[in-house]
Amino acid sequence: MTFITFTLGLLTFLGLTSCNPNSNKQTAEQTNSILLADKEIFSLYKKTDSIIYVARALTTGNDKFDLHLYELNISTPEGAKQTFDLVQQLTQQELDNKKTELQSKYNWTPFKGNEVLFVQIRPTGFKDEMELLDKRQEIEDKLSKALENKKLGEWFAGDLGPGGGNMLYTVTDIDKSLQIILEILQQNKLDKNVLIGRRVMVDKGDWFYEVIYPTKYSGDFNTM
Repeated sequence: MTFITFTLGLLTFLGLTSCNPNSNKQTAEQTNSILLADKEIFSLYKKTDSIIYVARALTTGNDKFDLHLYELNISTPEGAKQTFDLVQQLTQQELDNKKTELQSKYNWTPFKGNEVLFVQIRPTGFKDEMELLDKRQEIEDKLSKALENKKLGEWFAGDLGPGGGNMLYTVTDIDKSLQIILEILQQNKLDKNVLIGRRVMVDKGDWFYEVIYPTKYSGDFNTM
């Protein structure tokens, strides 16, 4: 009797598990949410008249951390040029030591302001501006709804410019918002054809955009 009871219980458990249509889906979604956007640990800045040096630490999904070093030339309004220098993979202790070392030089603090993400669909792959405009409007609506549903942010501007289809969102959490945005872009097969920058305030009415996706980006970011 004990064996029969155990067998029936096991079969019932397996049946319930296999009949749950959401179990595999939830696991896949959790995996994707880990892989799409690495969480930022810290960002440190060093500033000269026209060059911003950045040290940005990210999680990697294991017990190591990536420290990204890059610079931005902000001498041209609306068109910062970003140059990726190198990435160092460090343990927690090594990262803590490196942060202490960097803080003596990377000691510029951006001006406080609203968190803004600038999403730009690149024109590559679109036959003309009208096709790009239609896609921008479609994605803009999807991103707006997703961010608003999660109470993470809202759309406040968008246009079509030389750099591509532009969409701007005020957000309350950069990491979580970036995750949601990348999920939508991936679903629409656009995650390989976008730049995402965050606004860094130099003064109350002056800012530039630092590209945070892709994470190892080198090139211009034309925000016109």
